[in-house]
Amino acid sequence: MRERIKGKTLIARDEGDDANGVLIKLYGEETNGVISIIEQPFEPGFLLPPHVHENDVWLYVLEGEMHARVGEKVVKATPGSWVLKPRRIPHTMWNAGPAPARIIELYTPGGFELFFKDFGERLRQGPVGLDELNRLGEPHGIRFFDHWIPDLKATYNLRLIGE
Repeated sequence: MRERIKGKTLIARDEGDDANGVLIKLYGEETNGVISIIEQPFEPGFLLPPHVHENDVWLYVLEGEMHARVGEKVVKATPGSWVLKPRRIPHTMWNAGPAPARIIELYTPGGFELFFKDFGERLRQGPVGLDELNRLGEPHGIRFFDHWIPDLKATYNLRLIGE
């Protein structure tokens, strides 16, 4: 018989642990490692550095518009849209729209949310470069890279966090 998931029954709109702007809505440990959920704002022009990891990610757009590159495919997602970012496939996302965006991400298996806690704590001290991101990401199985960044910044008029 499967062990019952011990997660929450209700997660209110503003509920969650704040990791420097990212709300951790559900921890993997609350679901026996099955899933974790975060809510994240994205300012216009913000580019998340491209990366790869061992979790599947479902991105749901609540407000605004988001672009994502998953492997070689680029998509634009508007409110109500879902984007799958499969494990082991390099991906990134950005807000090229004129207004702030807000997204929900579901991670399977759970545990990826712990990176946001570490990153949020470090970000409070100041900007974080790619080397530092990789140091923070390593314990969580995340590897960041920069070879898409120049093209994406030029094409969509973007900036990385801390720029």
